[in-house]
Amino acid sequence: MEPKELREYRYKLGVLTREGKKVKPVSQQKFAAILDVSLSYYEKMERGKRVIPENVKEILDTHFRLSMEEEANMRVMIDYLRLSFFDATPNQIITQVLRMDEASFETRPTGLYLFDRVSVCGNIWVFWHAKKTNRNVLIQFSGQGCREYEQLLNEKVIDWQEFLSEIWKKQGKLESSYSRVQCSRIDLAIDELWTREDAEYFNLFTILEKRQLGLINDQFKTFEHYSGLVSDEDGRTRSKGLSLYFGSRKSPLFFNFYEKRFELANKEGISVDEALLKHEIYNRYEVRCSAERAMEVVRYFISGKYLGKIGAGIINSKLIVYDLLDEETKIVNERWAKMFRTVSELNFSMNAKEFSIERSERWFETQVAPTLKMLQKKDEVEGRNYLARTVDNAKLSKDQENYIAWFQSIGKV
Repeated sequence: MEPKELREYRYKLGVLTREGKKVKPVSQQKFAAILDVSLSYYEKMERGKRVIPENVKEILDTHFRLSMEEEANMRVMIDYLRLSFFDATPNQIITQVLRMDEASFETRPTGLYLFDRVSVCGNIWVFWHAKKTNRNVLIQFSGQGCREYEQLLNEKVIDWQEFLSEIWKKQGKLESSYSRVQCSRIDLAIDELWTREDAEYFNLFTILEKRQLGLINDQFKTFEHYSGLVSDEDGRTRSKGLSLYFGSRKSPLFFNFYEKRFELANKEGISVDEALLKHEIYNRYEVRCSAERAMEVVRYFISGKYLGKIGAGIINSKLIVYDLLDEETKIVNERWAKMFRTVSELNFSMNAKEFSIERSERWFETQVAPTLKMLQKKDEVEGRNYLARTVDNAKLSKDQENYIAWFQSIGKV
């Protein structure tokens, strides 16, 4: 731990002033007592005049529940998935990628996602173009579609990780039916499971209360909440439960936390207690990733990272729920820590800036290619070679050179 990080911890764990405009950091004296060192020695650690022991971060994280060993009973699943395949046909994607019978799909016209055809099997939708000039295919698995396809994966004795890993490994190879693939959206559903009545569960309403007290640390500009009533067939009024929305639905990252037990009870016309006994789900914490964030999730997943750690890690990096420890210090809520602070934070901010050949190709197709074609036609008319000369003189960035070197190493150049 560096001196700057140690100082930041005091601000991170401090509480709002009475005016509620800024955070008052935890006193150096309190941190010195927690670390069992003198105030003078602690002050010198913050100034970089004394070596900070390696276990300081662990001591602070454990004391303030920023890191927790005891886990809550949770379950994670992929609850929505959208994959795009390039230079492919719907027949190839259905039979060779999904490994399903094309006859089980019903094809009809559509206008969604700028496609004009969709082939549907249950809740698995395959979008494509009738014109042969456009050979892009999109697969969409809704939440129920994910559950339906999981049955097929189970029959083949593979899971989502193996399925997606195989797709990514095959892109661009001669034996594959597509040149490349990208994930434009993936949703992770983390369920807080119900086990018994006297067990501890997280109350989502406390987030509303704690936001007023400055005990929610989140990085979203937008926050909304909704709770309403609905009438059943017998005219009885039923609660829809509380839903919390963090971020914009149009942004690459969006959270939706809600009382899943109420949704299930209303859907099936049963009581909340009956829904808990039947489905054993108390709350659901949904993480919706799109565009580059979705691609990063898939890359982590196919590299072998457990899906639950990815989901909890994303929540950790964006949202922490605290309790007051005393008048000048806050501590991570114990139930929240058991649900999400058992894994490290997963921050995509640096990864989003890394070189991406997929992003470069999309930019070329939409922004550069038309201008390039115009300059090519102009060269042909004027009998000059401006375009070729400019490309020859162009200099690659270090990231671009590294990509070419890697591509050569695997025999692609």
